[in-house]
Amino acid sequence: MGLLLLPLGPLAQAKSARFDVWVENALRTIYRTSTLPQNAGDAIRVVSARNEYESAQIALRSIEPLTISRVRFSNLVSASGKVIDNKHLRHRFEEYEDNATVQPNAFFPDRVGRQLYPQSALPDPLSNDRTVKVDANSTQPIFVTSYVPTSTTPGAYEGTVTVETTRGNRVVPIRVSVFDVTVPATSDATIDQYHWTMTNGFTWDGLRWNGEGSQAYDVGQHYYGVKTYSDKWFTLMDNFAQTLADYRTTMVWIRTDLLLQATGTELSEFTEGVPDDLDWSLFDRYVETFRRHGITAFANQHLIHTLNKMPDSEKPDASWNTELPDELPVTDAYLENYLTALNQHLQEKGWTGPDGGTWYQHILDEPITDAQKNWWTYVARKIKQINAQTGAEFRTMDADPNGILLGEQTKDHVDTWVPLTPAFEAKKEEYKAQQAAGQDLWVYTCEVNTPPWLNRFWSQPTLTGRLLFWNLQRQGVQGHLHWAWNAWYVGPWNGDSYIVYPDKEHLTVKSSLRYEAHRDGLEDYELLHQLQQKDPELARRIADSAVSPEDPRKYTLDPAYIKTLHDYVVQAAAGVDAGDFPDPTSPYPDQEVPSTYLVDDTDTSLTYDGDWFSRKRQYAYLGAVTMSETADDALAYTFDGSGIDLIVEKGTTSGKVSISVDGGEPEIIDLYEAVRYDYATVFRARDLAAGVPHTIRVVNLDGKELRLDGLRVHLHPGQQHGDASLESLDIPGVRDYVFDGRLTTYRLLIPEERDSVTVTPSLTDPEGSLTINGTQVTDGTTVTVDVPVGKSTLRIRTTAGDGTTSMLYTVEFVKGAVNTPGTNVSRSYSTITASATRSGEGGVVYGPQKMVDGDSGTMFAAEQGYTDAHPFPHEIVTTWDQPQSMNTLVMQTPSGVLQGITDVDVQTSTDGSTWTTVARGVQLRWARDEDDGVMESVAADLPELDNVTHLRIKINDANYTTWSMYAVYELELYDLPDHGEIAIG
Repeated sequence: MGLLLLPLGPLAQAKSARFDVWVENALRTIYRTSTLPQNAGDAIRVVSARNEYESAQIALRSIEPLTISRVRFSNLVSASGKVIDNKHLRHRFEEYEDNATVQPNAFFPDRVGRQLYPQSALPDPLSNDRTVKVDANSTQPIFVTSYVPTSTTPGAYEGTVTVETTRGNRVVPIRVSVFDVTVPATSDATIDQYHWTMTNGFTWDGLRWNGEGSQAYDVGQHYYGVKTYSDKWFTLMDNFAQTLADYRTTMVWIRTDLLLQATGTELSEFTEGVPDDLDWSLFDRYVETFRRHGITAFANQHLIHTLNKMPDSEKPDASWNTELPDELPVTDAYLENYLTALNQHLQEKGWTGPDGGTWYQHILDEPITDAQKNWWTYVARKIKQINAQTGAEFRTMDADPNGILLGEQTKDHVDTWVPLTPAFEAKKEEYKAQQAAGQDLWVYTCEVNTPPWLNRFWSQPTLTGRLLFWNLQRQGVQGHLHWAWNAWYVGPWNGDSYIVYPDKEHLTVKSSLRYEAHRDGLEDYELLHQLQQKDPELARRIADSAVSPEDPRKYTLDPAYIKTLHDYVVQAAAGVDAGDFPDPTSPYPDQEVPSTYLVDDTDTSLTYDGDWFSRKRQYAYLGAVTMSETADDALAYTFDGSGIDLIVEKGTTSGKVSISVDGGEPEIIDLYEAVRYDYATVFRARDLAAGVPHTIRVVNLDGKELRLDGLRVHLHPGQQHGDASLESLDIPGVRDYVFDGRLTTYRLLIPEERDSVTVTPSLTDPEGSLTINGTQVTDGTTVTVDVPVGKSTLRIRTTAGDGTTSMLYTVEFVKGAVNTPGTNVSRSYSTITASATRSGEGGVVYGPQKMVDGDSGTMFAAEQGYTDAHPFPHEIVTTWDQPQSMNTLVMQTPSGVLQGITDVDVQTSTDGSTWTTVARGVQLRWARDEDDGVMESVAADLPELDNVTHLRIKINDANYTTWSMYAVYELELYDLPDHGEIAIG
């Protein structure tokens, strides 16, 4: 139902034009092209704790240009007459471009002039302007935020939002339901949030040592035109501090060196003693600016920048690997004098101890080598000694990407652990043991935590920045670090380097959709923590329903479900009966949903009409989707159940589809998203009649991509669905083989010296039955299969105990793929090229010729970052002087899950200009996800190709996000005899 539109007075009626207004969830992306949905929201409905911010979006779309001149809020009033003043309601216009640019800097001079947020299909910046112009046939989202003061009486508060435009006004009802639970103030937060803030400088810039150094990169000077340390500069810092506190940042970065330099003291002076003329006035003013907003934790600049100035004899060498030195005279003197003086001043100001604040000391950011670890350990040990001698309370902490600080000689000197989230997941038991021993446990995120890791990139769904904190709360993580709040000098980097934008006109920053989700996540953490104190099982169940407890890269993609869970948390934490637990509406992969079963896109019971083909996708259910690119292509599935869900992949190439059940009125859904949504449930039908079959039909409407991942059938009460899957399929002695009972196709490389293999299939359903190549086999029986040179096949047909549910497993053995000249057709190539070839020396060392040289120690490696700038498809083209025959493709690479090619089309040509596709959607399934150097080989079946002189492998997808590249160590092509089904012993 559309929004109830209420014209406000004669002027509004006289100037009214055709425009739509509707309400959307705060986490759902609204595009300029978005139109009024079939089931549009008609009011803002918020459930809130006290001291919590919650938001929604109002979308406006007009066929004529207009200006939104004002957004006006009424007071919110409860039935008992209590009021939430309208000053606690705020609107901001969402922007699709930010014109601020990277200013001159020494870090990345080549990026100067780049827009911080180039024009995009995605909105992110939130304007602080009060009005906005809206083009004809363009949608303008308005981000509306409510804040509930801590003194608010619980109850339902209602009012209106009036959108005033030059073509008429529209009124949107708003209801905020307040419950008796309070999010603690930022100063009392349970979780610490730490952003590195660019203020008077950033990392090493501006450090002077013995009178020599560089110019500090001051944000006020370069982005706001204000003089460093002027009154206006401190007003800017105060605005920064206010925003940081409002968004629940508890700790900030401080450049003590620059503040002392500005008052006459360089850190080099501390090597000789404590200067007599220390002037802490600027330091104090800076610290007080943040403290008055409730931020009382500070992290001092990394010591490594001054340690690099120490004598070479006091820097790590190989001997430190055996034993750390007992002393380093110059280093020790510097650390003792500097930290003692700093601590003495902090104590004089009352800025230490439980009520005064917490001071962290960085040593060396992201240590990865033994030398860095050893240096870090020596300095951390020294800090502990200084603390013991002076009563100081400096806490050691540094971002640790790979867990190197867990070493035996180091870990006792760590006060706060800050592993990268993938390292935390990989070494969770070790980190939790350190936490149990009394050390604090944080995590950090940065550009390395690429999607689907929970992070804050604008290249992933906005909801990931909120769900990050649901996962951290469940894990007992106590803090989160992201390296950059406003590192604008870096320029666009998928949002990694900043989460706010400069607003020079208002001497502050602009928030972003990502920053709003980030704050929401921090508030959710606090509410889940409070619920955990009352009902730990329920708190965990809620988090588990949104984010997989086994793999946090899997999570719901439904903004509405996240809101439903949030509302449930608020009520449960307030002690209110929140009703039945909400069922997941867009379950993540492998999430258990009772009384349902999944139908993969490859299931033979699905009917495809038109030109459909398979595509390998890393994060799809069972690793692949079935895809259409043609209008009117359709799929249908007949089932017996109470409901059905449609699961697809959404992205930039997706279009509109029509979905109907049992021939009813179709629902039109636009699957377009500017970022990739894997395994997204986009349609749900419920309450279907029992005892009769039902049919879902999906039609590609506009010829854009429709990527089907699967269907989920919901069963009637008491209804059963048979399980015909194999619990295991043991084939000993075969490399790179991992069995998953849901996957039905396997292609295994058999060494030439092996004459036979044994196969042991075991059913999940003990009442079921199975055959191998038509021969009945007892469940759990081991059979021996003679494997000839070439390709041969086993087909294992399984039937569940219900006698009707069945599955077909296909295992193809590939023997004789020996990488020698004459056998591997690739080795006799004439030319080989690749579109992602590196330039210069990189093209020599990592060029395409390396994948056909017969040496698995060399590789073709795509240019790093190439795929981001040049989306798939890419290509590898091979030519031969003499015609070749082939029917099998083999690729080798270590860490295939991290860097292997996964989906290709194969094309041939007689002249290198006109190409014919001979194989589409050829999939390569990799198993190894460790960076361990162990070589992995995968094979793929090709049609019988003869007289080939030009072959083009069109790369549709690859596992490239970990290192921003993909790699092929060996590309092999074989012509092998195909024996079809073989006999079993």
